[in-house]
Amino acid sequence: MEDFYVHIRYRNKSIKFKISDPNYEMEQLMNSLKNAADKEGKRFFNLPEMIDFTPTEYYFGKMDEATGQCIILQPRIGKTHMRMSDYAIQNGDTLDVVPDPIAG
Repeated sequence: MEDFYVHIRYRNKSIKFKISDPNYEMEQLMNSLKNAADKEGKRFFNLPEMIDFTPTEYYFGKMDEATGQCIILQPRIGKTHMRMSDYAIQNGDTLDVVPDPIAG
């Protein structure tokens, strides 16, 4: 099987992230990204659980070419875990990491 990569952007940093299974669940992909580190053990992205004392979750977003807007790729819809294939994510696509403060 051909290697499958997505480009992941957060703030001013972008990485090429190898995906072992293109049918990965979006939630698994985010968990993998949160723990992904370089050879020295430093995490690729700093994704704090709190921003300005507000609990924060992170989602992937994908730019809609037609509107120029970032579409949030929900990890679950109801009880259904969404997969990369559900969002037609292709080898070489770019995904943005989008912080979402949890209202309290």
